[in-house]
Amino acid sequence: MLYLNIKLKNMKKSFYELSQNANTDKVTHHGYHFFYPLFLEKLRNDSFNMLEIGYGSGESMKMWCDYFPSSTIFCMDINIEKNINERCNVIRGDQSNLEDLKDTVQQIKTAKVIIDDGSHNPQHQYDTFMYLFESLLEDGGVYIIEDIETNYWNPNCVLYGYQVGNFDLMKNMNKCQEMINQEFSKVKNSLKISTITYGQNCIIITKQTVEEQEYFDRKYRFGFLTV
Repeated sequence: MLYLNIKLKNMKKSFYELSQNANTDKVTHHGYHFFYPLFLEKLRNDSFNMLEIGYGSGESMKMWCDYFPSSTIFCMDINIEKNINERCNVIRGDQSNLEDLKDTVQQIKTAKVIIDDGSHNPQHQYDTFMYLFESLLEDGGVYIIEDIETNYWNPNCVLYGYQVGNFDLMKNMNKCQEMINQEFSKVKNSLKISTITYGQNCIIITKQTVEEQEYFDRKYRFGFLTV
């Protein structure tokens, strides 16, 4: 009964309030509360797996456990592995290592929400997105890449032991936009991307539902007009 009361109490609190309580910089600095509820609020009553890359000091994971009280929350971190409680677990893994990503997928199987708050390295962000969006994210799921600011840094800068480098996440994500319009662009939507939304310091990508896939897997009615 006590757990139920806590669960109901947290359900009444907003993403912003729970983030403030947990002292996560998602709202104290980044202002993600302006964007995330548009995509995540409708999922609060659902039961699913969620993965966030990057544990830090655990503030965000605490917030997600309260925000999604019926879901199982996983976190992947390069330095930490532990079970916080029966539905909150931290998996040790390096997102720049494909084998670690594969091991994480094998453990979680499927996820409705994935958030990359890991190394912030543009190459890592893109490679992780390309693999997990296809291999782990459910149809109708939400994938968020945080801290895209590093794409605007001097490529010689070093963060968390990784040089930022010259890889441009933003330009490569622009290529993914062509997938959304495969009916006209003729670029196959192999990832089944539904929408791409750019917010302050984040990119939010949604995956097509089964209904969307069936609806948009068609030939362009004015195909004779395209080159």
